[in-house]
Amino acid sequence: MKRWARVTLKILGGCLLGVVTLAAAWAAFNNRLVDDAPRPVPEALRVPAPTLPPERNAFFALIGLTAASDDPHAEGVKRWAVIDAGEIDLREPPAPRQWPSTAERSPATDAWQCDAQTQDCVAVWTREATGLRALIDAHADIGRRCEGVARAGVTLEEPMITPRAELKTAGDSYSRRATGLQWHSTVNCLRWLEVRAALAGESGDTAAMLGFARQAEALSGAMLAGTRTLIGIGVSGAMARIHWRVITDLAARHPKAGSDLHAVLRPLPAQALDASIWIRSESQFGRESIREIACIDEGVNPHAAPSTTTLRCEPQFWTMPHATQHLMDAQWEEARRKAGEGPLTLLDWQPDLASQWVLGVPWRNSIGGMLVSVSASSYPHYARKQASLMLLNEAARLALSAGAVEPAKRPAWLARQPMDARLRERLAVDGDHIVARPWSTVSNQDTLRYRIPPGATSAATVTGSTPDPSPTKS
Repeated sequence: MKRWARVTLKILGGCLLGVVTLAAAWAAFNNRLVDDAPRPVPEALRVPAPTLPPERNAFFALIGLTAASDDPHAEGVKRWAVIDAGEIDLREPPAPRQWPSTAERSPATDAWQCDAQTQDCVAVWTREATGLRALIDAHADIGRRCEGVARAGVTLEEPMITPRAELKTAGDSYSRRATGLQWHSTVNCLRWLEVRAALAGESGDTAAMLGFARQAEALSGAMLAGTRTLIGIGVSGAMARIHWRVITDLAARHPKAGSDLHAVLRPLPAQALDASIWIRSESQFGRESIREIACIDEGVNPHAAPSTTTLRCEPQFWTMPHATQHLMDAQWEEARRKAGEGPLTLLDWQPDLASQWVLGVPWRNSIGGMLVSVSASSYPHYARKQASLMLLNEAARLALSAGAVEPAKRPAWLARQPMDARLRERLAVDGDHIVARPWSTVSNQDTLRYRIPPGATSAATVTGSTPDPSPTKS
């Protein structure tokens, strides 16, 4: 054999040996035989037990509004039990009580679906008052139930799915059960109250308008204070934005009621400013999802509900679930510590595990590390949504107060309001509007506008009713 051929073979053999050695070394650090030992859930990430007795929890009445039963609260308790048991595939007959639907298109149903987060829906509802009154009459039964729940002092606590000790069927899946709850009835309940407030104002019944506005505030506030999952918190935030915009538009349309409407709109409850609530619930969701990665659906029995499908759960040899969970816990604990410093501190949270690894890939637990790195990068978005909610609450309340300030003096007045500098730099006066630039867009809008009512209130200042998230003032 020629010399160049022998040299080539040696080089190729060396490269092959290097690759095999590298693969063997990687395999030695990436298999379930060298996985970490299991650890208990960190105390800071434990989901707290419920504190609200079921009989006082409006959550159940809200999810039972469409039930045929005369007791929506009891029906809601049953419905939640079905979801928690993993039996959500068992199809129920159509609910006898329904909210207005766009299935039958009409100007009234289109007006009902108006996006009050970004539009002057009070004007839309007023324009379609005749059709909306007919719509309300047709759905009076479920509307009365809604009004019965949304009362002063209403309390709500979103229950959490119960993790299974063993995963035997598809109905045991935590992620499957956690996404089984639908919030549309609660959203429609708020819309019912807002539409009724607008129609009462249009007919000149100021007392009824204020009554429905207060009920909407009670429902929105209960949701903000009581939701605990990312889905629930997202719904409560959307409901709050709807409510704040409707209140400011009502005040602009009915300035004589401005001071009363100003009193309706309150600062965010402390729970809505506490990121640790969704951090704990989401860390539990992630923990259960890691458990379920090892499970394979063995097929649907055509004669049984999909929730009874058998799961076969066997840890894969190249996965390290405990090490992956510990890495995820470390990320959440870091976020939890930052969240304890104030509601705006997570704006600076940018988890970047890849920056700690050579070539952006971990040597040990490569698969789990990449999984955590990809998922962690999406969570700062939720911190920005929470900060945006705080900003928009300030903007709406400032708009209601600014009516008592001469238009030329409003920019200087706004600059004097006590608030965190990070909020102030995103607020401005533009004519007869307070304009806010949230960190997270709303309905694809980069800015939201809250109309300043003409001389609607005697309050010339906002006195820092929202807790200051930072000791730094501008």
